[in-house]
Amino acid sequence: MADEIFDPLGIPDRTIYAVVFNPTGKVWNTSSEEFETYATANRADYDIPLTEQGTSSGIYIGSFPSAITASGTYQWVSYIQDGGTPSESDNRADSGEVDWTGSAAVGAGTGSMSGSDWRDYVLRGGFKRTDKDTELYEATTDAIQEMRRRFKFQEAEAEKTTTDTITVDGDYKLTIESDFGLLCGIVIEDDEDAWPLQQISKARFEHIYPDINVTNDRGIPNHFCLFNDQILIGPVPDKVTYNYRKSYSQRAGTVSSSTDAVPFTNLYREVLRDGVTARLYELMDQFDRAQFYYQKSESGFNQAMNREEFNTGEHTFIQMPEDSYWSG
Repeated sequence: MADEIFDPLGIPDRTIYAVVFNPTGKVWNTSSEEFETYATANRADYDIPLTEQGTSSGIYIGSFPSAITASGTYQWVSYIQDGGTPSESDNRADSGEVDWTGSAAVGAGTGSMSGSDWRDYVLRGGFKRTDKDTELYEATTDAIQEMRRRFKFQEAEAEKTTTDTITVDGDYKLTIESDFGLLCGIVIEDDEDAWPLQQISKARFEHIYPDINVTNDRGIPNHFCLFNDQILIGPVPDKVTYNYRKSYSQRAGTVSSSTDAVPFTNLYREVLRDGVTARLYELMDQFDRAQFYYQKSESGFNQAMNREEFNTGEHTFIQMPEDSYWSG
């Protein structure tokens, strides 16, 4: 599984290896295939080779030892090998951690954790109660929905193309998809031409097109508005061959069982975990602990927002409602 130990060193054509430590600080011996107290004499038995990707990319990836069968969070440190064998004088390159199920990295190959992996991750991260599974999944759903309400994360984006919704001359309504969350925009396509539609309010739509239900005057579409789970197009399209490409963020689903996929756990699992843990402690009236994890989650959320804005080139000011859970 190639994404288990990842070292973006940035320096090409080097010999890189990693050393793995368990939660008690013991080091993995690749020869005896067991964890042991660190010994200088065994340094050469601790290395896990990392392979450079591509040609001189400076990005190195290696596999977590499959002989480790106990689940848990393991730390790894990578080094730049200077001589013919690993040595204590080798310079440190990078470090990280792997959440291991006992046979695979948590979320490996799926992009997100399963409900059962997520439960174990939350329990390892500060909430030790094992009798609150229902509350944990409910808090997870609430935290996910809150994150998506506050910000349009790229993970939730999906692009749909409606090619046959408006097929009747005189119709001007598009159906909203069942997973619709936040509409980003609509582009209308006509043969080799394409242009965006301008979103306006329902009141503005009624002002511009007061007779849309009476005369059905046709024209080239310019505007749209959302109303009653539909998208209204104005003016009424002058032909039925337009394609409407809708970009939107998906509505957050629920996490209620061990088999459900948990959103945000590919990139922002720690942020989500802290938000869930805060909710759980609040349910138990442990408000000091709830506040501690709320603050951690809020800090991580802001960093996640900045990352997303940087990647998309957008700079969005997020106004938190006064009665929001996240407002503290």
